[in-house]
Amino acid sequence: MSIIIGIDPGLKGGIAVLESDSKKIIRLDDMPVSPDGKKQKVNGYGLLKIFGGFTRDTVEMVYLERVGARPGQGVVSMFSFGRSYGAVEATVSLLGLPLTYVTPQSWKRRAGLVGAEKDASRGKVLDLYPDADVARKKDNGRADAVLIARYGESA
Repeated sequence: MSIIIGIDPGLKGGIAVLESDSKKIIRLDDMPVSPDGKKQKVNGYGLLKIFGGFTRDTVEMVYLERVGARPGQGVVSMFSFGRSYGAVEATVSLLGLPLTYVTPQSWKRRAGLVGAEKDASRGKVLDLYPDADVARKKDNGRADAVLIARYGESA
């Protein structure tokens, strides 16, 4: 079985694992986090537990959303986001999994969500996968991860 992984790398992001042939969702997780003082950080061990069972032989591709600084975003929040992004990149790299970056504009265009509200990704995923675990408002990161993986299916 060959799989495709989609990752929304933020602290409120998600990780979606799809079977490439059937497009079935195999696994859907929130980004694993742990406390870091008054804030949170991506939990590297949690990432390893999610990705640990996958190998280069079973993973067709990992699609990671490529995001950067936005105007007006604070230095502290950008540093925090960079740590999260780096943790994901490092875990994928250390496991030897193939990695491709995809911009938000690209996967949103393919999903038909350019200019749509943030919550539209959950609706789109529920249209495609009625049983997907994205019913809560806070599941936007999971939904984005599914659509990032689906971008890779047809890339």
